Order: sequence, then structure tokens, then C-alpha cells
Amino acid sequence: MFDLMLTGVGGEGVLTAQSIIAKAAQMDGYFISGLQLHGLAQRGGTIPAFIRFTKKNEAISPTVMISNADLIMAFEPLEAVRATQYANKKKTTFIINNWPHMPIYANILDIPYPEMKEIEKRVLPFAKKVMIFDTHKLALYTFGIPILGNTMLIGAAIGTGNLPIREKTMKKAISETVRHGLEMNMNAFEMGLKLGKK
Repeated sequence: MFDLMLTGVGGEGVLTAQSIIAKAAQMDGYFISGLQLHGLAQRGGTIPAFIRFTKKNEAISPTVMISNADLIMAFEPLEAVRATQYANKKKTTFIINNWPHMPIYANILDIPYPEMKEIEKRVLPFAKKVMIFDTHKLALYTFGIPILGNTMLIGAAIGTGNLPIREKTMKKAISETVRHGLEMNMNAFEMGLKLGKK
């Protein structure tokens, strides 16, 4: 069993990333179960999505249990802190995209956004390992489109060995899921792989 949580805010493409990973997992022979909570997507709210992989065809809950995630991929840094209830110091790896998205209420109330060091400090007590990547910044610099950082982060997760899906399978899933900008997505994925392998 492998339990994955993806989290971010509305409009970041978390649900698309979930679809790509779930499709790739199926192609790699896993049986999957998953859930997405997207009621707040239109308001810039938290978007948690879950994928559970198993090699056996068995009935499993679609939601990752508290303190049981193997991997948490946070497409927005502060969402990693919100996801710590799903983490376990003995087994959970956090892969975090360093691309802050200021919450609406924080803008209105002029509340400062925490520094990345502070976010990492809050996550570490719940994590076996924390890995931070500047994928959206790199995507903006390379392609002019920061959202490609999502595909890059998926590549980084595979490159680090923390997402148990083959590279060629993920490429096939991307090609079958992405409708626009396929070549750039493939390039972003390759860049992510290299980042993860460093």
C-alpha cells in the first residue's frame, strides 16, 4: 500500500496532477482508490486530493488515514503545514513547491506570509524527510508559465525515488491527459526528474 496526498489551493492544478498520477499508477499495474475535495477551488481555498496505490485488487478507503501518508506533495508551501495531520515522522516525505500563494484573508488583514524556513520548521516534527523545490519559479523562468511547475514537481517526486511510478509510464500518462502545451509539459517533467536526481 502506498498513500499519497496532494495539496494546494484552488486554481493551481492540483486536481489535474492527481488525474495524471492516478492514470500513471493504473498503467503501472496498481489498483487505485482516490478522493478529491474541491468545494473551495473557486475561492482559492485548500484543495486536498488523495491517491492510494495497492498491488492487490481489494476494497480500500479512498481517503488517506490520519498520520499515514507515505508522501505529501504540497504545491503551495503553507498547505504543507495544514497537511501535517496526515504525516508520520517515521515514514512521511514532504515534497514542497516553494511558490507562496497569499490567502485572501491574509491580504485583507495584512497578515505576513511565513518565511520558507519557518514553514519547514513547522513541518519537520511530522516528517521523515522534507524536500523543497523551486519548480514554479523555474517554470516561470524557463517557459514563462509557472503552472508547469506542477509537472516539474511530479518529475522531481519520481526523480527522488519517493513516487513509485516509472518515468516512461508517467510520460505516457501526461501525453494522454494534457490537452495543451504537451511538449512544454514533457520538458518540464524531464527538468523535474533531473532536479530530483541531483
